[in-house]
Amino acid sequence: MAKLYPASCVVRASEQGKRFAAVIEAVAPGSPAELAGVRPGDRLLLLNGAPVPDVLDYRFRSSGEEATALIEKASGELVEVRKTADEDFGLEFEAEIFDRVRLCENNCPFCFVYQLPKGLRRSLYIKDDDYRLSFIHGNYVTLTNLTEADYRRIEEQRLSPLYVSVHATDPDVRAGLLGVEGNAEIMTPLRRLVQSRIQIHCQVVLCPGINDGDVLRKTLSDLASLYPGVQSVAVVPVAVGLHMPEKRRLQLEALSKNRGLAERQNFSHVTPEAAGAVLAEVSRLQKKFLSELGTRFAFAADEFYLLADAPIPGYRHYEGFPQLEDGIGIVRLFWERWRQVEKRLPSGLSRPRRVAFVTAELGIRTLKHVISRLNRVEGLSVEPVVVVNSLFGERINVAGLMTGRDVAEALRSCKSGGFDEAWVPEVAVREGRFLDDMTPEDVSRSSGIPVRVVNEWPRGIVKALRLLTCSGCVIQ
Repeated sequence: MAKLYPASCVVRASEQGKRFAAVIEAVAPGSPAELAGVRPGDRLLLLNGAPVPDVLDYRFRSSGEEATALIEKASGELVEVRKTADEDFGLEFEAEIFDRVRLCENNCPFCFVYQLPKGLRRSLYIKDDDYRLSFIHGNYVTLTNLTEADYRRIEEQRLSPLYVSVHATDPDVRAGLLGVEGNAEIMTPLRRLVQSRIQIHCQVVLCPGINDGDVLRKTLSDLASLYPGVQSVAVVPVAVGLHMPEKRRLQLEALSKNRGLAERQNFSHVTPEAAGAVLAEVSRLQKKFLSELGTRFAFAADEFYLLADAPIPGYRHYEGFPQLEDGIGIVRLFWERWRQVEKRLPSGLSRPRRVAFVTAELGIRTLKHVISRLNRVEGLSVEPVVVVNSLFGERINVAGLMTGRDVAEALRSCKSGGFDEAWVPEVAVREGRFLDDMTPEDVSRSSGIPVRVVNEWPRGIVKALRLLTCSGCVIQ
């Protein structure tokens, strides 16, 4: 997940020329910076006489070269620090982006930021479209705001791989999905990057009636023509929440009508039937790509399989899981890792314990056989507690979008009760808070049940089980 930035650190891409100095977080002992008196809280102003926009540029321009850094101390004093080609300045910074994070200037009608109600964490309302965060964290970018200088820097500094939101290679369909007028053609930018040996992973947000069917076939085939420069494509379902503005919904319905689907009256979630059709289309293309390229190349999100009640593909299907962060193969990898760790489960507990395993509907489907296995541990009773998303609507059923209020309500509504603690997946809690700014402690007080934030991968579950029987262990 990308580092979260306060709103004050973000501007529109058109204002990106303004530069902000880098605040130093740590200084390595014995480094040139420490010997020069640099301390945390000081700021890097210039490197070799030029501003430094981000940590990538800092590393590129200071690595393996003699360099001079101009530092502004907290007192306002300016200090010049020199290093040899074999040395490192010894600096760590508070943020990766020293100038301001570039905002997305597109107007995608399905963008989830537009569907957020008021009152959530401020950082959630930031739409970044910054190629630097794509390289650092795997954030998806559209490439619509790249300048010639950006392309040259990507090529010179070898910022590879990058992650690109394509949605459709048909320029008109892509323009509609990005909500922009004019040229939204993507193949030319991708070809340039690929010819410069920059590897790309792509994403298609599947909007029923707009970029499925023949548009999807063309998109995946076009992108496959750029393999191995374009390494993979993730096909993920659009999310439609309760708070999607009517204006955005009408935009999407108009796009579907432009494809001659005038009978479509209401744009909505991907249905089980539509999910099955997407899986069939992707499967046909995977066979073709495997034969011609030696790779399946395009991968459907786990949510499609769960919606269609289709079997989850095997481990080898995902070819190293290149799109794991986009929800591609998480279920299979989880099951494989669980198979490896479940043998380490104890046969029994020293005292009886009851646990509420809290997650969303899709999470429960993944955890069903895990909970069954946990309940075979003598003295342990684990009950699944499904959280209904009142903030975004019950069709938004992933654990990462659960709110503290909904978790507390689900625990209070659980009729069986008597829980010693509740396990909440770590993915739902960022920087110690749920989406609605409630903390796990707030949920504990509201529900009357101690809450433990658990890493949702199998080792995290096994660790939580050990802590459950540990006297004096701290609930986090």
